[in-house]
Amino acid sequence: MSAKKTTKLDFEATLKELESIVNAIEKGGTNLEESLGLFAKGVALTKECQETLKAAEQKVKILTGKDLADFATEDNDEEE
Repeated sequence: MSAKKTTKLDFEATLKELESIVNAIEKGGTNLEESLGLFAKGVALTKECQETLKAAEQKVKILTGKDLADFATEDNDEEE
């Protein structure tokens, strides 16, 4: 059996769901309870996206031996 949760959405799907929640809240037409439920779901999805990005950053750091901030510094040095 896999150690990963099979119900966990991939990053792109999670981000897309978060975008639809933001659009629904911005559009309006929902009552306070529905808006709060959407907001709570959005917060949870945001945390999940942040965790996924943090894990990806850690993998890049391990694979390259560099921090992602080093890449930004290298790009700026090359432009000068």
